[in-house]
Amino acid sequence: MNNQDMQELDEAIRLNPEDVNAYMRRGDAYYYSKKGEYDKAIADYNKAIEIDPNGAYTYFNRGNAYGKKGEYDKAIADYNKVIEIDPNYAAAYNNRGNIYDEKGMYDKAITDYNKAIEIDPNYAAAYNNRGNIYDEKGMYDKAITDYNKAIEIDPNYAAAYNNRGNIYDEKGEYDKAIADYDKAIEIDPNDAGAYNNRGNTYGEKGEYDKAIADFDKVIEINSNYGGAYNNRGNAYSNKGEYDKAIADYSKAIELDPKFAMAYYNNRGSTYKEIGENDKAIADYDKAIELDPKSAMAYYNRGSAYYEKGEIDNAIADLNKVIELDPKFAQAYNNRGYAYHEKGENDNAITDYDKAIELHPKLTNAYNNRGNAYYEKGENDKAITDYSKAIELHPNHTGAYNSRGNAYSNKGEYDKAVADYDKAIELNPKDASYYVNRGDLYKEIDDNNLAIKDYDNAVRLCPNYANDFVDDKFRLGGESAVHQAQELLKSVSDDYNKSGNLAAAAYYEGVSLLFLHDKIKAQRCFERARELGFDDQTKIAEHLENLK
Repeated sequence: MNNQDMQELDEAIRLNPEDVNAYMRRGDAYYYSKKGEYDKAIADYNKAIEIDPNGAYTYFNRGNAYGKKGEYDKAIADYNKVIEIDPNYAAAYNNRGNIYDEKGMYDKAITDYNKAIEIDPNYAAAYNNRGNIYDEKGMYDKAITDYNKAIEIDPNYAAAYNNRGNIYDEKGEYDKAIADYDKAIEIDPNDAGAYNNRGNTYGEKGEYDKAIADFDKVIEINSNYGGAYNNRGNAYSNKGEYDKAIADYSKAIELDPKFAMAYYNNRGSTYKEIGENDKAIADYDKAIELDPKSAMAYYNRGSAYYEKGEIDNAIADLNKVIELDPKFAQAYNNRGYAYHEKGENDNAITDYDKAIELHPKLTNAYNNRGNAYYEKGENDKAITDYSKAIELHPNHTGAYNSRGNAYSNKGEYDKAVADYDKAIELNPKDASYYVNRGDLYKEIDDNNLAIKDYDNAVRLCPNYANDFVDDKFRLGGESAVHQAQELLKSVSDDYNKSGNLAAAAYYEGVSLLFLHDKIKAQRCFERARELGFDDQTKIAEHLENLK
């Protein structure tokens, strides 16, 4: 309604202060204005009701205005009055159902939608709204049936397509979800919510570029849509474009501080991903300040503390997670890992037990409990757990490697070699697997195979000695490094004695890598190359890695 129309209504009321229709029309104009002037609308509806206390439509509109303001009890009272005046007013049941939905009173909402549909079997919105309640109650098949009916009645009902798409997304039927979002967008090309939802589904499919394109469109339609920046940040983060992700999370926080808890959590997780744990912790602190009952914020902060080596702080946060959510299996698993790091293996095992009780298919809990048993010298229990981890996840290279260590401790060398072989087959780039197998070969006096494995290890990882001692690999330590270095040095000495100076220089270089003396190692490899060592490819690989 334009200014002239509003002025005409003002004049009509001035000329006839008892003109119910004029108050109603002006109230509607305030209600539907871009500003949503609900207080002014309610004032006009009040005047209309004062003049005509039996106008169902007036109570209905005032109920709608109260609903927009979040004054739900007043809205319900008005819809009750409408139904009292006109028991067949289907829209009053529908809208009262919407208010019950907002209040979380889902069964009452369904009763109202049922009544609206009984009065008007072609009431598409009532089917759509009842579908929303079924969605919130997790009754997805019933929800889809209602959305189907809404679409059958009104094939251009964009919201019903969008809502059905949300159900398909929740069910993991991503292609069906995208087809519904496509239809919603076809009907309403400016539906920012449909683009946002489709972007989220593309993200869940791992199609991050398509997701980003959709979030771009949302932002083009509504540049103040904080959720779209947050979601685009997730897509960038998944692509490894962390600076862009952080910029988007920051924009989301700026635009939408009310929901900043989620955004701080996401930005914190991105900072953690790039190793900026102090910034991550600062964001998690803010998330916790905004929502002290957010188990995920404590969980994420605990992970950041763990990464920093602040194990006690990590445990304190995980304690809080478990207090807030006693069924959070991964929290028990992570706390067990922290106890394991402190050498408190019995506490660790207790936590892994609980994690497995809550989530019997949590692969890492079995693997981690196996590591704790291994360190306690309980090899049979460790092997049982590693075997379970492999049963659940047949490509779990760490479990094969760790089970190999346990078999080796028991003297079951053939089984150990088979497990190391499998770990290397699945991940031939992990240097620790070669060292573990090399140690076993050394143990059974097969020095040629041991040397080959040690050589492979340091060609894959020239910083192997430091990385091993720093525990960047799953199992091992200084003793393994020392064993490898000793054997390689003795091999070099033997070649020297036999006059094979090229081989002596080569293996001395490999030995020096285990001592983390890369400069001397490089000189040895260059000397071996000059003396004509018979495997120039290996020398080239070592020298390339040492650049």
